[in-house]
Amino acid sequence: MQALLNRVFKVEPGEWPKLLQFGLFGLLLQTGMGVGFAAGDAAFLTHVGADKLPVIFLLTPVVMLVYTAVFSYLLVRFSIDRVVEATLGLLIAGGAVLWALIEIGLPKPWDTTLYYALKLYLAMWYIGLYTLFWNFTDTYFDIQDAKRLFPLFAAFCALGTTLGALIVSLFANVLPMHAFMLVWAGVAVATAPMALLLRRRWRRIADTDTDLDGESTDVRTQALRVVRTFRTSPYAVALVLTLFVTLLMTNLAEFQYSTVLQKGRSEAELAGLFGRLYAATNVFNLVVCLFVFNRLVTRAGVRNVALVLPLTYFAVFAYFFMAGGEPAAFAAFFAYHGVLTSIEYNNQNLLFNATPSAVKRPFRTVVEGLAEPLASLLAGGFLLLAARHSDMRELSGIGVVLGAGLVGVVMALRHYYPGAMEANMRRGWLNFGDPDIATPVFDAQATEVLKAKAAEPDSGTAAAARWLLHAHATKPPAHPAAEEEESEATKAFAAKLADPSPSVRKYALQALVSVVGPGDIGLVGPLVENLPVMDRTSRRTILELLAAIGDVEAVPQILAAAAQLSPRELRAAEAVLVGFGEAAIPRLMQALRNYQTPYRARSMAARALSTLSHAQFMSQLDRLVREELGETGPRLAVAQRFEAEAHRSPAMSLLAHAYRQRIGESVDFTLELLALGGLLPDFDLLIVSLHSANPKVRGNAIEAIAAGVDHTTWRKLEPLVNRREVATGGAGGELAALLKEVVDTTHGFEAAAAAQALRDLVPEGELAAHLRGAIEPGLSDIFRDSYARLLGLPGADRPTVVDLVAAIRERPEFAAASTDAQVALAERVTSEPAARKPLELSAGGRSWWLSRPDIDEVAARYPDLALTMLKVQDGRAYAA
Repeated sequence: MQALLNRVFKVEPGEWPKLLQFGLFGLLLQTGMGVGFAAGDAAFLTHVGADKLPVIFLLTPVVMLVYTAVFSYLLVRFSIDRVVEATLGLLIAGGAVLWALIEIGLPKPWDTTLYYALKLYLAMWYIGLYTLFWNFTDTYFDIQDAKRLFPLFAAFCALGTTLGALIVSLFANVLPMHAFMLVWAGVAVATAPMALLLRRRWRRIADTDTDLDGESTDVRTQALRVVRTFRTSPYAVALVLTLFVTLLMTNLAEFQYSTVLQKGRSEAELAGLFGRLYAATNVFNLVVCLFVFNRLVTRAGVRNVALVLPLTYFAVFAYFFMAGGEPAAFAAFFAYHGVLTSIEYNNQNLLFNATPSAVKRPFRTVVEGLAEPLASLLAGGFLLLAARHSDMRELSGIGVVLGAGLVGVVMALRHYYPGAMEANMRRGWLNFGDPDIATPVFDAQATEVLKAKAAEPDSGTAAAARWLLHAHATKPPAHPAAEEEESEATKAFAAKLADPSPSVRKYALQALVSVVGPGDIGLVGPLVENLPVMDRTSRRTILELLAAIGDVEAVPQILAAAAQLSPRELRAAEAVLVGFGEAAIPRLMQALRNYQTPYRARSMAARALSTLSHAQFMSQLDRLVREELGETGPRLAVAQRFEAEAHRSPAMSLLAHAYRQRIGESVDFTLELLALGGLLPDFDLLIVSLHSANPKVRGNAIEAIAAGVDHTTWRKLEPLVNRREVATGGAGGELAALLKEVVDTTHGFEAAAAAQALRDLVPEGELAAHLRGAIEPGLSDIFRDSYARLLGLPGADRPTVVDLVAAIRERPEFAAASTDAQVALAERVTSEPAARKPLELSAGGRSWWLSRPDIDEVAARYPDLALTMLKVQDGRAYAA
């Protein structure tokens, strides 16, 4: 039963307690609001009249100016929790005071003034309680949870308003209208314990990675940030205009339906009618919030749902313009209290998420507390001047024009929304990849010092000096008479690249810099073979040599070596590929389309292709994304199957982990393709945000993805990005057959882990047949030795790569690193300790060793390993 409820309401397991508690809090707040609004509206219209509503519209901004100033100060100076407590206290006191004043019966004209005060009191809390609840709730949920759960909270609020309206409707003939103010105060008393429970039970979420340790309490700073937001954010301006025009139309709709409905009705009749109308519209709101809105916003997107209310208002005023009467009044009431409440307000909660995160709550308070009442001021002034000289039809015509204008403003809002989400992700993100930060420039004196250091006997300093000179020197043009001599020298040095001594190969590379050039294609093979195994300085030199040779046949080999290059070297290799020109495009396309090619290589190929020919890249983008997601989607069910079967073999859990990691790499690669195609924000920023430990930052990244891709692509991406479990029907059948398929169709660690799991599951005599598909030419030593060990071949006494990775994962500084980094460490494991302070591992019943230089070398190539090691040393929260 619970699984059915989870599926129907899109609630994750374990979320129900949090959902119900926040929902009950909203229900209690809105029950009091429903009681006060239904009774207060009836009392005002009966004792003052609908013709005085424009006065309320004019006075509302004055009241809200005071309220917003106090509320904003409290919100910045104290926590939102304290503001909730203060609000409940004011509701209790305010309800009791209003009841007492009306009960004693003030003399004229003070009795009329009191009803004006009552209506303004209702207007203040209508905005204030709405802002308070969503500001408070927003601190406990990220945007992805908000898209699922906020409609359910709105449903609780709608149910609360319905209950409040029904209370008034049922007891309107029994209790005087002012007695319901006392009922409202009683509901506020009942709400206080729930607010206290939420504070103690649940933890708030920081808006960004940079405010995990607390929020600014400087009122002046926050005020300046809000002002700066209006100047620097087109999205914020468009959002304010949207709310402003929406309120203009809402006030006009309220004036028109109130004028029509009050005619010929007593106070009790009007209260009963409003009670029934509020109840009916909030039943609609309940249904929409529970079953429609979250599906609507998931399918259409936040920025498209923003068009629903403008189109509704446009249709309602057109109906008023053409027909008029009570049916049009009922339609206006429904648009105001139905569509506005259940769809627009829910969507506004999500639209506010794209405002600058540092000032989101103060900004929202100012906008809803001042900008919206200013719309009431404008509408009230207009109605006071024009209502006497205009009939309903003319006012409806103005509403039609405003509706068309609102549609235009929302179209601008839609345009700015993705950029605003990207800007929110960028805040708090430190860009350590700016190439201008550490680009050295040498004067003549520094160049001479480098030359002197480079001439010293071999050392780390000499190697670094030689690289700096080679990297920043301009090679003089070759003299024709020296070409033959250089060719012979090239051949001689190339022969040294096969020498087993790293020192000999390093000297050969340094000497080749001055003689190699186009046409030396015989060097490509030896150079690329040395690319993954040489030190950092030598790898840079090899890339320079490959660029100087300019042979496009080297493209597949360079891509094959990409998996073992550092991020800086990957960018340098990408530049080499781009330098080959358009002749490299066919080979880049071949690597892009091969699902088994390592993702580092495919990513580099995609960037190079996009630079060489963006039109060619765009022509293949849809196909590449579709094929990538088509290949990756089924792997999620397979990973879940392996996790469920982990008890049958120790290798199964590592295989499942490798599958999960492959899925994550596929998602990152797909997002990079889409970013290169201009559909998503900056890829590096997006990935940093997507892998953030902060739920709000990660939620903003997911929202940016959902807003940038079409619905078909998002349906395939969503379970992969949100790490949602799927049905495992596609991964059924015999486990041994599934593992054999993995051995036959995958490479590297996945195939080795599947092979080791098969060793634990199938009879020994059948293992060789199952592993036949894994044995292929070009297999690296660590995997070849692992298969030999699994088959029990003589001399295979080294642990398998799976056993070594398992031992490496037991070390906390390596546990969270990628499988590729762990395999790279496993390749460097030795049977005897080497260098200073080697790291001991336990595998196969004995000790194995990793040297510190080897660990540092692998960390330089795999940033995830470096970050994992850093996080173990430093316990603070990091973005990824």
